[in-house]
Amino acid sequence: MSLFSHLLIPADGDPPTCNLQWICHQLGHDGSDGAKITYVQGLIAQHGFPRPLPHLAHGGKVSLDIHATRSQWIRTAVEAWLADFLPPTATAALDAAAQRAAAADMDNAALHLRLVGGTEA
Repeated sequence: MSLFSHLLIPADGDPPTCNLQWICHQLGHDGSDGAKITYVQGLIAQHGFPRPLPHLAHGGKVSLDIHATRSQWIRTAVEAWLADFLPPTATAALDAAAQRAAAADMDNAALHLRLVGGTEA
C-alpha cells in the first residue's frame, strides 16, 4: 500500500479525482478549454497549485501536460489548496455556511422520522 493511498479514498461519496471543468467551476472561471488550461497552468507555475496526474497522450506517451478532457487531479489535494488559499475569515464563513446547511438537512430529515417498534409510557 502506498503512503499516499489515503489521498485516493473518496470523502463522503465524492470521487477521488476531479477534472479541469470541476476545478474551474470551483474557482469561478469559465471560458474556453484553452482559457481554462492557461488559467490552471498559471496557478501551477505561480501559486503552487497541484499538478495533474499523469495521463496517456496521443502516441502512447505519458504526459503531465494539462489536457481538457484527460487530465485528473487528486481531489483532496485541490481542496486542500483551495482551503489554504482562502483567508481565515472566508474559510470560517464557508465552514459556518456548511454547518448551517448540515443542520437544516438534519432538521428536514427529522421531520420525516417515524418511530417503529417503540412502546409508549
